Amino acid sequence: MEMRIALVTGGLKGIGQAICEKLAQDGFITYATSRTPNKNFKHENIIPIRMDITSEMDYKSVINQISKEQGRLDLLINNAGIGLFGPFEDLDKNKWEEVIKTNIIGTMGITQEVFPMLQVRGGRIIQISSIATKRALPYNSIYASSKMAMKGFGEVLAEEWSKYSIGVTNIHLGATYTDIWKELEGFSKEDMLRVEDVARVVSFIAETPLHVRIDELTLTPPKGIL
Repeated sequence: MEMRIALVTGGLKGIGQAICEKLAQDGFITYATSRTPNKNFKHENIIPIRMDITSEMDYKSVINQISKEQGRLDLLINNAGIGLFGPFEDLDKNKWEEVIKTNIIGTMGITQEVFPMLQVRGGRIIQISSIATKRALPYNSIYASSKMAMKGFGEVLAEEWSKYSIGVTNIHLGATYTDIWKELEGFSKEDMLRVEDVARVVSFIAETPLHVRIDELTLTPPKGIL
């Protein structure tokens, strides 16, 4: 059976790591990018690789490596992202510009770069977005803006690239437990989604035949939006 090839940005911790592990178990050769890759990652189907999503030189180098080593790409997971929260009037402009560069400009750049490989035989792009695109949440102005831009980007690509059999899916996540929640009071791990839940859904989309469009999914924990 021919191995499929996946690229996961921000793939070596939290949600991204869980996605990489699930895809590798499902038979994908999975390139997992991170600004500080873990060289000791043990799954034989996972290839850790250093990449800063805000660096055009970095993501072009990664795509070139995949092209040389595999000759194709079947799946791109746009997962890399950072957050910035608080009253808008208090937020440092340099920090919110970094959020935009990471969450949307970098995402758009790498997506354009993989297009020639996906175009050959079709494939899927899955974007890890946020419930903040569905409801206005206080102190989320910059993060929500970046994810709303990602949402619009994905929706347009789903229409533009359908003729190439390239499916684009936005997954809007409710509260999902990762290390960033450990420092916050008033939130319980039991009330949140688990990273494995997200990975399972990503795997389902990745395994779905390309003639089926899945433009959008929203995942929330049992209590809804926390």
